[in-house]
Amino acid sequence: MILITGYCLLVYSIILPVLISAIKSCDLAELQQLNKNLKVDTESLTKYQWIAGQLEQNCMTTELESEDMTDVIRLANQIYYKIGLIQMSNDQHLKAIDIFEKIVSNETYTDSFGKLAEKRLQEMYKDFGLWDEVRQKDEHYTKYLSLNETIGKKILSKDVSVEEDLSELLRITPYDRNILSTHIDVLFHKMVEEIDVSLAAAIILDYETILDKHLASLSLDTRLSIHYVISVLQTFVLNSDASFNLRKCLSIDMDNDKCKRLSMAISKLNKVNPSKRQILDPEMYAFEREGSTDWDKTIDFYLKEGKPFIAQKKVLSKDITFKNNYSFLQEILKQLIQDVQLLRPLTTNLFDDPTNINDFAKPKSYYHTDYLVYIDSVICQASTMSSDAKRTKMAAPFCKKVLKHSLTLETWNHYQDAKSQQKRLPETILDDVWNSNPHLLMYMINSILNRNKSKPHSQSKKQLYDQISKFFQDNGLSESTNPYVVKNFRLLQKQFQAFQGQVHGKVVLDQLPQAAATTFISNSTCLPHRGAAVTLIRSSISFKG
Repeated sequence: MILITGYCLLVYSIILPVLISAIKSCDLAELQQLNKNLKVDTESLTKYQWIAGQLEQNCMTTELESEDMTDVIRLANQIYYKIGLIQMSNDQHLKAIDIFEKIVSNETYTDSFGKLAEKRLQEMYKDFGLWDEVRQKDEHYTKYLSLNETIGKKILSKDVSVEEDLSELLRITPYDRNILSTHIDVLFHKMVEEIDVSLAAAIILDYETILDKHLASLSLDTRLSIHYVISVLQTFVLNSDASFNLRKCLSIDMDNDKCKRLSMAISKLNKVNPSKRQILDPEMYAFEREGSTDWDKTIDFYLKEGKPFIAQKKVLSKDITFKNNYSFLQEILKQLIQDVQLLRPLTTNLFDDPTNINDFAKPKSYYHTDYLVYIDSVICQASTMSSDAKRTKMAAPFCKKVLKHSLTLETWNHYQDAKSQQKRLPETILDDVWNSNPHLLMYMINSILNRNKSKPHSQSKKQLYDQISKFFQDNGLSESTNPYVVKNFRLLQKQFQAFQGQVHGKVVLDQLPQAAATTFISNSTCLPHRGAAVTLIRSSISFKG
């Protein structure tokens, strides 16, 4: 046994150096073949990195320095370049810069891939504001210096017009983290004056750019704060889905208080609110069946219930008194917006005193964001769908409120003219409002019909009613299952009949096709019946177009 073991050790000691030598050998042909078989995509990245490692360890060593390295360097440059392209496609530009710099650092070998890498590098240096690395300073660099000087002066003098200069500079160097952070700070300052969806969208875009291009350099706390701020702005200013950023936040730290509480509040609200399609999709709205949604529950939740839908301490920095969940939600929104104003990750409050932001006095209208307008819209639709008179009366004022927020001033004025003066609406208004807020259009039509039903009939009134009738026909609303649409359809029919009943019989007959009028009258036995029948025929013809 000892002899056999000794023999094995002897054989192993002879073979081992050979194996090690084989592993460490530079099989350039095999590596070249592996390279040819790979695609330039994310799935191939680890294989390219393995080839690069083999080249660096076995083919670019000091022992081989005396040999011709041209083929080795050429393959290495090609592999590095492909790795860089894949990293760029994955938004890992800073890693791509590092890998391209490996290629151009060896100035002895300026093959085609070396030149391509150099070109890519120069472009990315400009994009990321690394002007010290840019070899040929062009007109962009001159513009950069000029704008940088202007921006510095305006910030010192607290001139908010600096936002225009920052936007222009970002067109030259779109991924410069310092410029992006300064731009965010100025946008936040402008939002202190007015909550505007375009400002919130611009802040989110800048933060997303920083997350995409500078993720590796951001601390976990900074990333958490950014995802939280984006989530608040998306939900309560833009009225859009924040689930992606909330999931990102909680995947980094599942115990993060801010993201947990925000996620919980949004989840509870989503359970009460109907789907956005029910509010915004004309097709879904038109064919909603009575009883398919508990609209009374929606009214009760927002306007009747005094118990908060979520514990105050979970969403508010201080307790408040409130009448119902609607006023509670208003306070939540107010405190969340103030919170992100103070937080401002990556910025330094260049224009504002952070200690004063909590105390800045703003009217309620300041906080009436697109999200609250949407909630108003939900309550308005609930008022038109509820069969309970008390609930309808309680929620009805929200319709006028949301209408004023949703319509342009010009459209609002046309709507008022239709109600008070029986004027036709401009051709596009009915379709435009229907396609954005279908229930608001039904509310407008209901208001127009009810306001005009007792007014004297006129040609302008007939034209207005014909216009509304045509809209119903064009959109197939005579087949609608929505009880409020059906109610308006019947109201329109009834007023058409009343309108035609007041028109002199001869005028009515003159407007009918001769054969229809003659046939109908010849079959009538008394004049009053003839008039009534003519009225019904004329009403039907008018309504059917």
